[in-house]
Amino acid sequence: MAGGDLFGWSGDEGVEPGCAYFFALMPAAHALEKISERRADAVRAVQVGRPSQVEDQRLHLSLCTPKTLKRLRAPFEESLKRAGDDVVASAFGLRLDGFEKFSGGFGQACLVLRSDAATSAHVQVLKDAIGEALFKHGFGWDKAALAPHVTLYYANELEVPDSSGEPVDWQVDEFVLIRSHVGKHQHDVIGRWVLRAAA
Repeated sequence: MAGGDLFGWSGDEGVEPGCAYFFALMPAAHALEKISERRADAVRAVQVGRPSQVEDQRLHLSLCTPKTLKRLRAPFEESLKRAGDDVVASAFGLRLDGFEKFSGGFGQACLVLRSDAATSAHVQVLKDAIGEALFKHGFGWDKAALAPHVTLYYANELEVPDSSGEPVDWQVDEFVLIRSHVGKHQHDVIGRWVLRAAA
């Protein structure tokens, strides 16, 4: 290892230039269709002028973003994948049941579908399991509480529709690692793990 110590990598090796990384949940096919319908309903309900919609292939629920330390045990992407391999968590049912306005990037507001309370608890358990695995592989420990949601679109002036329609449900049985090409509207799934309880 470089330097002959426990952590042999500075953290920059294996990082794809111009990219950001995060762990996430991707909607199952039937849930993706319903989320797309809720997005279209919201645009019609409030007559948003030129919203910047999140394309169907990029709809996701973020779990956590790795926080790097000075040194890792392997190159960056490999360290993330090794952490994913170590995560032990059970599958669970997820429900998105209401619109909410969040503060997005670049000063824009975004409309999201928020999870219900039961879902939030399950998602937090998974996020904490990923955070613990990341820490073991040389990343910082992110102990923040999540507000699980799927972002639908961004807009300079945003109103929240009165009704979000029927809840969106799906059975979460896996999580993924995404490499996001910043500013290019492109997400690459570079890791995928089945949720499983401890033996």
